[in-house]
Amino acid sequence: MSTLQQLKEIITDRITSYQKDEKPKQQEPEPFQNLQKSSVLLESRCFNESQIQDRKCRIILTKFIYLINQGEVFNDQETQQVFFGITKLFQSNSLDLRRIIYLMIKEFRDEKTKYVVISCLTKDIVSTNDLFRLNALRTIPQVQDQSNLVQTERYLKNAILDKSQPISSAALIAGIQIFRISPDLVRKWANEVSERLNSKYPQNSFHALLLLHEIKKIDHVTFMKILLQLTKETLVPIGNMQVIRFIKEALPNVDSSYEKQFIDYLLRQIHKSQEIVIFEAAKALCEVKSLSNKDLQPMVQVISVFLVSNSSTNKFVALKLLNKLIANPVRRPLITSTQQIEALIQDSNKSLSSLAVSILLKICQEQNIEKTLTEILDYLNDMSDEFKIDVLRSVRALIKNSPKKWRPIINFLQLTLKQEASIDFKKFAIEIMEGIINDIPEARDQALLALADYIEDCIQVQIQLNVLNILNREVSKKQCPSRVIRIINNRLHLETSEVRAAAVGVLGKFILHYPKEREGVKKLVQAAAQDPDEEVRNRALYYVGADAASVEPLQMNEIDALEAYLTMNQQQILSSNDQNIFSLRNALTFAEQNKGKIKRTEVPQQLLEQEVVQQQEYVEDNNYEVYKKLFKESQIFKSYGPLRQVSKQLDLTDNKSEYIVKVVKYLFDCHIVLEYKLKNTLNVTLQDVTAELNIKNPHIVVESVVNADLIDQEQTSNIFVGLAVNPEIRLVSSTIQTIFHFKVKDNNTQYDDEFQVEDFVIAYSDYLRQDIWFKSFKAEWEKLPQNESVSIFQLDYKNTDVAIKELVRHFGLSVCESSDVVQPQNKFHTLYLSGQFLGYLNVLITIQIGFQQNQCIVKLRCKSQDEKLSQLIIESLG
Repeated sequence: MSTLQQLKEIITDRITSYQKDEKPKQQEPEPFQNLQKSSVLLESRCFNESQIQDRKCRIILTKFIYLINQGEVFNDQETQQVFFGITKLFQSNSLDLRRIIYLMIKEFRDEKTKYVVISCLTKDIVSTNDLFRLNALRTIPQVQDQSNLVQTERYLKNAILDKSQPISSAALIAGIQIFRISPDLVRKWANEVSERLNSKYPQNSFHALLLLHEIKKIDHVTFMKILLQLTKETLVPIGNMQVIRFIKEALPNVDSSYEKQFIDYLLRQIHKSQEIVIFEAAKALCEVKSLSNKDLQPMVQVISVFLVSNSSTNKFVALKLLNKLIANPVRRPLITSTQQIEALIQDSNKSLSSLAVSILLKICQEQNIEKTLTEILDYLNDMSDEFKIDVLRSVRALIKNSPKKWRPIINFLQLTLKQEASIDFKKFAIEIMEGIINDIPEARDQALLALADYIEDCIQVQIQLNVLNILNREVSKKQCPSRVIRIINNRLHLETSEVRAAAVGVLGKFILHYPKEREGVKKLVQAAAQDPDEEVRNRALYYVGADAASVEPLQMNEIDALEAYLTMNQQQILSSNDQNIFSLRNALTFAEQNKGKIKRTEVPQQLLEQEVVQQQEYVEDNNYEVYKKLFKESQIFKSYGPLRQVSKQLDLTDNKSEYIVKVVKYLFDCHIVLEYKLKNTLNVTLQDVTAELNIKNPHIVVESVVNADLIDQEQTSNIFVGLAVNPEIRLVSSTIQTIFHFKVKDNNTQYDDEFQVEDFVIAYSDYLRQDIWFKSFKAEWEKLPQNESVSIFQLDYKNTDVAIKELVRHFGLSVCESSDVVQPQNKFHTLYLSGQFLGYLNVLITIQIGFQQNQCIVKLRCKSQDEKLSQLIIESLG
């Protein structure tokens, strides 16, 4: 026997003997088990002893904290007793005891008794012991309120400027917390906080920046100036990171001058050496839509370097950024090489490999789809369900971009369904299959067969019901291959009662709609008539009944005929004894004889299109009818004609303003009525309230004003202003400046005052309303009269995405046929818009967008029922 074998036997014997001798250890009881509140309160009396016992007091305070976290409630008397006892413990200089006192105050804070400890905490703030000062600064915001802030303000301001970095940071954090209680007080510290921005300590600079943002964020212009100044200074990395975050937050609302300087700053930051700064700057740049692909190319090159980093964290962040960037199809050409990403598919870190898969699917070219899906399938089983679903999202986008490649995608989905995964994953895969069935007619049969094949091995009832529901719908449309009958028949013998009932329903539809298979399927359904479940039996008996084979769903024209026949022959039907008087044949004969008298039912176009149309926010129909009636009966406005359109309500003031003003625009053929809703929030009364308008467009003039006589406190009243629009132009835009003049009555005094609100715009989009009333844009374009207006513009848009967004906003019309989705490979993009002018004239616009020598060239073609209107709509862009 070798020495190694002997050693192995000795170790085995020792382990065996140890396991025999070892007795099971008893579980140690919790130290505070069965702890009673009354006993702890009794023990806390030792807080009042002249000689404080540090260790004993620490244990008692620990018990109190335990009771609080167990949900124990203390009444007012008990709370006061504990808090007054705690104040006595501040006499001890024990560091350990003081720490748990601070913790106890945070846990035990009570609105009625917290004032008791404020003086003790204030003494600690000015103590010579830095540990006491630090913890007191962290604790005091928890017990402060408006009434006692003044006495501690001076100490907090001094602590901000303290030479000790931890104390200064603690004071700044305290300021952030106190700002929520008393923002006006903390705003006075702006100078002290600004001094700490250039601290050599990273945390100091970071906390000062956070507090300065809180102080200045209400003054947007001032904070933008501070932010711009910070971009020119050298900050610590964590400070740079926070400046970038503030810039990202501010970019959507800044003017062009600030935007250019902020974007230049972000582009400089991606070349820094600190990773947190690079990643934060790249994240912000990914959301800037005004940049062209050429501007973002350096950022993509820097991020790509991290894909070969030794750090998994850096790789993951780089992939997340690229994934976020290419979520916009316009940015996908930026990734020219996929070798680094493909290498990460085989990474042992599943988060990295899953994210790499998702990116590859989004940027995959048509010729590489099959190869990419095959590679991904090998690694799909090892991914988490979250990433599997993310992969499916990418597959759904892939089928939309490359519908001709439906074969490999259906094969991929069929194989993924057979893998082990969550029910949510399988539902999502079936949802994609359903989308393929609806959108790609030539793929319908293969997708339906794939789904039918899947339920052969599926054990989840809900999934089987989903698939059978899809098959049922397609059979009703006479668009389902008869090869699925065998698979559905198997459900009648192997599954639960719910699945059997659903399967009978599908087979029953074959009996109704497929004459060639009717007899064979009828025999299969007859077997289900003996099923033990009542629902299954009832369905089977219905479909195999004597007249089941002749039952056909009624068409819309047959329903119209029946309705007219019953309505127009009511007396004759009631007095007749003929059993066949209700027959469909009689109704159709009657309909043929009375063609002109029967009203046809129109199917809503939205149902035909089966797509969601985003509607502009207009006043609800019932309110619209109310206002229409009011204007019609008004002595002042009835001459304006019928009310055509109502815009959404605009806020002209902040909700915290002394007077809250909103405006609604009512549009007529050649007039506009502005309704100002003015709410008085002050403790005064407003009298003789009138509105003065400054209008920059000479084609709009004020014609009449309806004043408000009296507005009491917390009351709202309306001021109406009627505007006349030049009837030769009709489509007019202008900025409106509004100043309200009124008398203020305050107790026994009365004086004149005025109040100016934010300017607002009567926009071209106010006249145009979103609507899609057709199935095909091109077909509807041909139907409209040949009074087309055409014009070409050179506009200042940086890319196609921005151009689409701005053009849709300008016209306020509906986007048709998903034409707002940019196809990167196309040199020109065509945008289709549709809607109505003032709710009664149909308008169609075709816009071709292209770029030539970095200039955006836009060609507009507009059609409507009024040739002059088409020209006015085109000219509105100039």
